[in-house]
Amino acid sequence: MLRNWWPILVGVGMLWGPMTVASEPEADLRGLVEADWQRQEERLSRTTSDTEAIRDALTHVERLVAALTAGPNALELRAERARLAELRNRVAEVAQQEPAARTALYREIRWLGREVAWQNPLLANHAVLFLKQRRFKCQMLHEHLGYYYDFGGVSGGGVCVLEEPGRSLRVRELTSGRLPRGAFTTLALSYDARTAYFAFSEVRERPGEQKPLTTGRGFPDARQVPEEYSYFGPQRHSFHVFSLRLADSELRQLTEGREDDFDPCPMPDGRLLFISTRRGGFGRCHQKWEPLPTYTLHRMEASGEKIETISWHETNEWQPSVLHDGRVIYSRWDYVDRSASHFHGLWLSNPDGTNPAILFGNYTEQINACYQPRAIPNSPKIVFIAGAHHAAVGGALVVLDPGRVKLDAVSGEDRLEAVECVTPEVVFPEAPEWPDCYYHSPWPLSEDVFLVAYSDGPLPGMGPGYRDDKPMGLYYLDRFGNRELLYRDEDISSAYPIPLTARPVPPVLAPATDPGLAEAGEGEFVLANVQWGLHPLPAERPIRELRVYQLFPKTTTHMGDQPKIGYAFGETARGLLGTVPVEADGSAYFRAPARKPLYFQAVDAEGRAVHGMRSLTYLQPGERRGCVGCHEPRNSGPPPHNLLAVQRPPSKIQPGPDGSAPLSYPRLVQPVWDHYCVACHDGTDGPGKHAPELTGVDEGTFSRSYVQLQPFVRWYEWGKQTIAPIAGRPGQMGADVSPLSAVLEDDTHRKAIRWSDADRRRIHLWLDSNAPFYGTYEAEARAAQRKGMAVALPAVQ
Repeated sequence: MLRNWWPILVGVGMLWGPMTVASEPEADLRGLVEADWQRQEERLSRTTSDTEAIRDALTHVERLVAALTAGPNALELRAERARLAELRNRVAEVAQQEPAARTALYREIRWLGREVAWQNPLLANHAVLFLKQRRFKCQMLHEHLGYYYDFGGVSGGGVCVLEEPGRSLRVRELTSGRLPRGAFTTLALSYDARTAYFAFSEVRERPGEQKPLTTGRGFPDARQVPEEYSYFGPQRHSFHVFSLRLADSELRQLTEGREDDFDPCPMPDGRLLFISTRRGGFGRCHQKWEPLPTYTLHRMEASGEKIETISWHETNEWQPSVLHDGRVIYSRWDYVDRSASHFHGLWLSNPDGTNPAILFGNYTEQINACYQPRAIPNSPKIVFIAGAHHAAVGGALVVLDPGRVKLDAVSGEDRLEAVECVTPEVVFPEAPEWPDCYYHSPWPLSEDVFLVAYSDGPLPGMGPGYRDDKPMGLYYLDRFGNRELLYRDEDISSAYPIPLTARPVPPVLAPATDPGLAEAGEGEFVLANVQWGLHPLPAERPIRELRVYQLFPKTTTHMGDQPKIGYAFGETARGLLGTVPVEADGSAYFRAPARKPLYFQAVDAEGRAVHGMRSLTYLQPGERRGCVGCHEPRNSGPPPHNLLAVQRPPSKIQPGPDGSAPLSYPRLVQPVWDHYCVACHDGTDGPGKHAPELTGVDEGTFSRSYVQLQPFVRWYEWGKQTIAPIAGRPGQMGADVSPLSAVLEDDTHRKAIRWSDADRRRIHLWLDSNAPFYGTYEAEARAAQRKGMAVALPAVQ
């Protein structure tokens, strides 16, 4: 078993580990490259001897030469331009040539293109660090969890260096023989190019000729796994973060334990961000065979010490990297009150986890998922992979311009003019099609040139139904139409290409937290104007307060919709921490607990929510967070004014009614029916008796009144019953759109019932809170809630 800080020191002669060199590397490279060109043309239903292919190849090289010979850093390329002119003359007569001569001309043009590309200073004389890996092929959720590799028997790979990219296949394997049987994932390089970081999980070898553990669709199935391979058993293997010092090959294991740690990200201050399951909890939509924990942003010292959770999101996050301004960009899966199959957007935060904010992708189904984001050098733009939920990571290569990010004024969804698909031949996976080839782990050298991993096989996973993962190779890719193979191992994927050269260090963002607030475990929110939003709030319903909810991570089981919380499928358990006032100018200023997933609603004078979040936020201890408005337009804000709310001390959250923390239908709502309604709605026949029955007697998981009120209630969820599938709109909260609200206020009930204001607000609160029955996943607490007993907020964050 590897231990934290175990060093492996090797002699000078073994600095890079064993070297693998082909017998005739240039000849082998030539054969691989020319075969790859042929496959590229076959994808376009043509061959390398077709005149159209030859003319396109010439055009692509001409565009590349034009780009490299323009601008302040222009190359001369005199010899190459002369050769290009000669080739242009020959292409003019290509139709008169025999097929063999045309293929020779095609290859001559493509080889010239490679020669030109390698003269780009961004590429010249740089070795490339990369990772060989075999992936667990099901969904992106499984890909970085050692448990699945263990029972699936998936192993192999290692950290490697491609010595002369584009010119040779020489590879130095840096980890060969230095770790036990296992799997590798997620490679990174320090800014000074002296230390590589990666994740590794040991994978045990199964004895005998045991058949693969698979579902009926052919994917690994945890239901069939022996006890010694159980996720909940003591022998579970996990991914851990390792460092590899390139100067002397010192290898160190930085994390240990049962939790999975991966996606290491070197930070400007010398620390490491990474993704870990240490936050705790499970997703809310998984099947019996897939125990999938939540993993989120964490950070630690470069030594592996002082590990801390810095994201309290309740579902999964991936692939942090650092922007030029020192902030962190990463992918987040966000399905609060909506579909679990979409909404894997790009998020930003400070390196200490403060100020988490959506950048793009949280309000669209046109791109299913945004993965592996990375800032483009000398550019404000960001490259990422447009991928899928129900498949391994991979997809189309996309460039995002943050300055053009915009929400649609009508639908509230992300507009796509901010994104440019660099690889239009690859459809956006699961939106709704599936591509027959894909890109992975892009490393931008400029807005025009990228190193990428690429596979010309279909994207594998349970969604597209492909089990085979045709190995990815390493490629040069540019916007001018050139894609050139650098390296391929036909037996195993090669990914995460990183030039072995130092790069500029972004600025270190100093923390800006208040020690006194931090000691109290609190932070503060300042809301500028709740009325400032993409869609105007109804003028006749001025906002008087904010509801502050806490969402609870699922800890008791990994199975979707178990236990069932309420009407909605895969519901989020929640509790109302209370309310805070909103001033006449729309501002609010209040304290809230840190390190808890929080969710807000804007509430009118009658106690009905006018608008609410479809996401969550959180505070770090001591953080002061400013909010502009309510689902406001990107890069905008209200006119500057002196906020009324900050002219007084911060508000304290005032607790809600009994039965709201956590939410409990038997304690919050049933007493209202008992007092006003059961006399006429007791389930019996006779004069003055009516359906539905509103008694609190048990009926299955819930009560009679809760079950019979379902046709009169509307809610947000992952499913066909949802109020709105993507983005919320003002005036479409639960109490607004549920028929029950209109029934309770019709002429018949208004005459028969004299509601107290407090009881009317209880019903509004329940409907606006997504109409749950329970507010907790814990079995003992649920049993107590069912009996109408008070329970405490869950101890989990």
